[in-house]
Amino acid sequence: MLVNNIFMSKLDSPVFTLQECSRYLKIAESTIYVLARNGKIPCQKVGGNWRFSKDALDKWLSGEITIPESE
Repeated sequence: MLVNNIFMSKLDSPVFTLQECSRYLKIAESTIYVLARNGKIPCQKVGGNWRFSKDALDKWLSGEITIPESE
């Protein structure tokens, strides 16, 4: 159970790594990476690593924020 508690505490963080975002959204890491690289999911690249705001992801999932289509 300790492993589950450690995992859950990481998902309580306001900022996720790509791996944590993948677990939170239940989407493959490779899909998250493609979405991030193509600007289809709210994220920021910090020092060569993708970071995802839990709040922005929740708003994105609920449709409160949308990502504009690139031309």
